[in-house]
Formats: sequence, structure tokens, C-alpha cells
Amino acid sequence: MRWWGTALLVWAGCAAPHWSVPQPDLDRVPLSVWAAGPNDVYSSGGALGSGGEGLLVHFDGSAWSTIPLGTTATLWWVFGLGPRDVYLVGEQGTILHWDGSAVTSMTSGTASTLYGIWGTGADDLWSVGGRPGQDGVLLHKDASGWQVLPSPVPFVAFFKIWGVAANDIFLCGEGGTIVHYDGAAWTVQPTGLSSTTTLFTIAGRSHGEVYSVGGFGKAVAMRYDGAAWSPMPDALLANTGSLAGVSVDPHDGTLILVGEGGIKLRGKPGALVDESAEAPHDDLHSAFYLDGELYTVGGNYLAPTGAARHGVIGHYGR
Repeated sequence: MRWWGTALLVWAGCAAPHWSVPQPDLDRVPLSVWAAGPNDVYSSGGALGSGGEGLLVHFDGSAWSTIPLGTTATLWWVFGLGPRDVYLVGEQGTILHWDGSAVTSMTSGTASTLYGIWGTGADDLWSVGGRPGQDGVLLHKDASGWQVLPSPVPFVAFFKIWGVAANDIFLCGEGGTIVHYDGAAWTVQPTGLSSTTTLFTIAGRSHGEVYSVGGFGKAVAMRYDGAAWSPMPDALLANTGSLAGVSVDPHDGTLILVGEGGIKLRGKPGALVDESAEAPHDDLHSAFYLDGELYTVGGNYLAPTGAARHGVIGHYGR
């Protein structure tokens, strides 16, 4: 009767959390994922110079659908203030807004690629980007629109921005760079990383618990405790390839770190579990935790310009 007990658990919706691939064969690469709730999940991306429109897909709790964007720019990041208040940034300084019925283009004031966006409200949004190996771009939106601000660090591109509040914001990028905004000024925070290290993503759940990951060929994972940055203590990281994404469960602090070749490290710092053997196995670019469940997205984004693209969306949960 053991099998019958197991069947009852599954039937009752109590199956153990597991990995699945709800979108295994997209014709473009999703690069970012954000969720307002289990019935409002958004993922953005594009063709990365290989032809075709930018990508925005939405999950309503039962099915995935594609939202037409009217641009060929690849959208590197998606962030929302609500399920019908979603922002996208990407190539050529593209900024788009989705209100649940229409996509509207916004004037950014830059032609550089924008790689990240975050904010506290419609009149307090930040976006970062730049030209890798050359310079960085920092934008801010208030009630009057988007403005280009002086770069807080010269000659490096910025890849992501995340914050706790309007006066507690972090950004990361090339050169092992992490910069903090206290509401009045941007201050570079020492990381101890070399000038050849790139940090691709930064995220957390409080001022005293922030993470940033990156690296080329070898994982780099840093943790901020509210006072200083230090390498994340976990034996798994010593033999892990490049990381591109990190997300934190806001309730219990469980991490997901994702990267090349389907890397998926999940758990608490110092006790991460390698779940990379589970699908998806594509290069993963970002992840998003929501109430104990998570989504991760990626594809062959490391392939050269012009290569035919394919993308995946993976899910961990019941």
C-alpha cells in the first residue's frame, strides 16, 4: 500500500518540489524573469542580434503567451511594480512599459544597452548599462521622465541594480565593482576582487543580506552583511563555472545561483546543494524566487551573433 499513500500525496497537491521545464524550446532567448505572483510571471529577452523581435512572455497561472513588442531590441531585464505595471530595458537604450493592455516606448536619453532596472515607484526608477570595456550608464526616472546621470565609476559597464529602499540601492558591474546609494551619493564599496572580474547580478532581501555573482569560467559569489563584502563561504563554489544570476527567497533566505551549462545551486550559504543534473541544462542567465517557488531562464545566449537562438524557462516547485 506504500504506492497508494504516495499517490494520495501527489493527488492532494503535496508532491515534493522538483525541477521542470514549462518552456523548453523558445525561438529567442529569455534573459530575465520577474513575478508579481503565481499567476503573473514575466520573462524578457530576444534574438541577440540574430534577427527577430524582442521577447516578452507572460504566464497567467495556466498558460504562457507572447506579448508583441514592436522592437527588434533584445530586452535584457524585466522589473515590475505590479502585475500590470511592468518595465523592460535593453539594447539601443530601449525602455518599454507594459500596462496590461499595451506596450509603450519611453525616451531614455542613451543609445547604450541597458542591462538592469529597479525602483520603488513610477517616479523613482533606476536603470544601468553601458558599453563593456568602455563606459557605464546610470539613469534615473522621476515625475519629469528619464535622465542620464554621471557615472559613479569611469570606464566600466554596469549590469544590474537592486535595492531595499529609495535610499539603499546597490549596483554591480565590470572590474568587481559594487556601488551603494544612500539617497544622497553613490559610494564604491570594496570587494577585494580583481579588475578583470565581472559581477553580472546583484540581489538580496535586506540591507544586511545582499549577494552578487559573476565570473568567467569560474564562479564568483560575494555576500554583503551590512558592513562589508566577502566571498560566500561554500565548498561547492570552488569547482563551479561562471555564474550569471542570483535570487533570494524573501521569506527564508534560500538562495538560487544559476549559470553556464545549467548550473543550479540552491540552499543557504555554506549548505548549497548542486541541482545542475536536473533540467534545464542550457546556459542560465537569471532566476527569481517567489514564495518558495522559483523560475530560471536562459538558452544559447553565449553563442556568437547571428547564431540561431533557442531559449528555455525552468521552474522549481510543486
